[in-house]
Amino acid sequence: MFEDGTVIMVTQTSPFVVADIGGTNARFGLVTGKTDGRFDIAYQERFPSGDFADMQALVAHYLALVADHAPKHVCLAVAGPVGGDEVHLTNLDWRFSINELRQALGLVQLEVINDFVAYANSIPLLPPQALVQVRDGKPVETAPIAVLGPGTGLGVASLVPNGKGGWSAIGCEGGHIALGAATEQQRQVLSALAEDLDFVSAERALSGSGLPNLYRAVAKVKGDVPKALTSADISEMALDGDPTCFETLSLFCEWLGGVASDIALAQGARGGLYLGGGILPRFLEFFLKSRFVDGFTQKGVMTGYLSDVPVYLAIETHSALTGAAAWLESHKI
Repeated sequence: MFEDGTVIMVTQTSPFVVADIGGTNARFGLVTGKTDGRFDIAYQERFPSGDFADMQALVAHYLALVADHAPKHVCLAVAGPVGGDEVHLTNLDWRFSINELRQALGLVQLEVINDFVAYANSIPLLPPQALVQVRDGKPVETAPIAVLGPGTGLGVASLVPNGKGGWSAIGCEGGHIALGAATEQQRQVLSALAEDLDFVSAERALSGSGLPNLYRAVAKVKGDVPKALTSADISEMALDGDPTCFETLSLFCEWLGGVASDIALAQGARGGLYLGGGILPRFLEFFLKSRFVDGFTQKGVMTGYLSDVPVYLAIETHSALTGAAAWLESHKI
């Protein structure tokens, strides 16, 4: 029996495997069909990525769990740039050849896409209850949609109208843009970050792996002695009222809003901004009361340009699995 309560039963369908593989966790599911236009994703499992030696060991482990279904088609959404046969995960030091992995696993088809391409691909398929509106607006229907979210790293992608009534998901590495400062507090903290990091990208402060960096920089500016805290520690202590952690998490939300609007401006994303990733839903109420929207809207001469851009947060935990399923369905051989 799997953690979602399902029991393996052999069917006459042609199921395929989808996965969302990040630097911390790997989520898998078996797509068994569709109900009312929605993918049925059964046998969902989550594994710590670091428990496995490499990508082959990880994927083989899940395939063994669903061996009775004998899936021969797999789509992996991975946290890293994808182009060509060789893939390197950014926050997990794994490298692999797509073709060699497909052969080693005995698959007919192996698709590998960027994890935020998968997130973006899922957006048109999400039901209303899977989204929380962060900011109201009037989207331009013919404009791109930006997708951004902090997980272990900071993922970015976009959805562009394809001219046929649908969307094309485009990946990028926007999380690695240089972090800019818009307020005096941000300038001071950015200076403190630069004392410890060789390059201060948005991801180095505004992600799960970056939050401890941001905490140490905030503590340095305040004259506090930082503790050895994890990302989870910082968010939990912030909610419990620890002053430095509270200030860190507040700044995290505000600064993320500024970076999100930078991405929206760069992409011309007047169709909306959708936030994903695994971090924000953990402190949803705090986030919704934060200065994220202030950070998003205060853009000088471009404030008006962003005035009608709506912002949503996807809270469905398997959004990337849905997006990977949609990708493989449209590319299945």
